[in-house]
Amino acid sequence: MNWDSVEQRFPWECRTYHPHEVVVPWLKENIGEFDGEWYRYGSDIAQGIVAGMPLYDVYRFRDEQAAVLFGLKWS
Repeated sequence: MNWDSVEQRFPWECRTYHPHEVVVPWLKENIGEFDGEWYRYGSDIAQGIVAGMPLYDVYRFRDEQAAVLFGLKWS
């Protein structure tokens, strides 16, 4: 099995508008370590400026239960 891509390693995706400075400590306490149980893509600032859209961060999870817990807390 090839685990090269983030999407393969962390197949469950969630998005939130909450700032990562608040979300990441919660993740470490409740889910686990970055690049172990979860992964984060930062906001696409250019897209927000050009499209005039609010910025969100994308978080990916190794298992569905972690993604559901995240979604309940941060959606």
